[in-house]
Amino acid sequence: MRAVTSSQGQVSVIDVDEPTGEGELITVSSSGICGSDLHLIANGLSGIILGHEFGGHTSTGQLVAVRPTGECGTCHQCKRGVPNTCAQASGSLHGTSIDGGLAELVRVDPSRLYPMPAGTDPASVGLVEPLAVVIHGINRVSLLPGQRVLIVGAGSIGLLCAAALVDRHIEVDIVARHPHQAAAAEALGATAVSQPGRHYDASFDAVCTQESFDSCITATRPRGDMVELGVFWGPITIGNSLLMKEITLYPSIFYNHDHVHDDFAEAADLLSRTPQITSHLVTHRFSLEDAPEAFRVAADRLSGAIKVHLFTAL
Repeated sequence: MRAVTSSQGQVSVIDVDEPTGEGELITVSSSGICGSDLHLIANGLSGIILGHEFGGHTSTGQLVAVRPTGECGTCHQCKRGVPNTCAQASGSLHGTSIDGGLAELVRVDPSRLYPMPAGTDPASVGLVEPLAVVIHGINRVSLLPGQRVLIVGAGSIGLLCAAALVDRHIEVDIVARHPHQAAAAEALGATAVSQPGRHYDASFDAVCTQESFDSCITATRPRGDMVELGVFWGPITIGNSLLMKEITLYPSIFYNHDHVHDDFAEAADLLSRTPQITSHLVTHRFSLEDAPEAFRVAADRLSGAIKVHLFTAL
């Protein structure tokens, strides 16, 4: 079968054996390219089939989204109901630790499969994972309808965060650097701004740099909340403004699922109810064979891309 891998910073489409072993054999329909993929490839990720934002069809034809993380089920964190912080969440992550969804076929533990309603755009299954990331972050804070929030960063994570907050009737300003990002934000019901205001009830950092971190601290009201929606790829400094304003900082990683709530299921439901999220965010669609060009477009900030998806059949 055909699959996408990387070596020495370069992406290639290669022939590999079909996956064997345990798990449900999924015929992949689509897979998204994440900013973390670009960072990991640049840092030397190799020897693995890429892709952690994906879904496809089971042997019965059911369209499913795939939660790429796993858990051991026995550690203290799993028993506390926070399996997203289990060491095996990243240790068994499709696309970085085990083979991912940028392939024609992939084997997946049945517990990681989330059925999608009939008629769902196949591109939506590749958005469930990043949307679950932002839903988990949003669920870490308590927000009421009518409150004002700021999102710094209008890439796919920032825009998905905006869509989820608008669905909860929260007033959203989002800092957008590019016209196509601003247009998508407005289409999703948020207000695109070039410079944030002040005194927001909460802020969401969807860039995770020193500049974006400081912008959130400056914009958030005293005793407000701030959520980090991604990974810092370099060190940052926390200044006294966080202390003087008594802002509560919430790190957020992956997505949670227990007997009370499932962030992944909530994301799948929102995408099935709101198909315009997919139509506005998936700006570029490529075949699996065109993976090198797809990754080039995803890395080009001037390409107009928000979310780039690859399809096994177009």
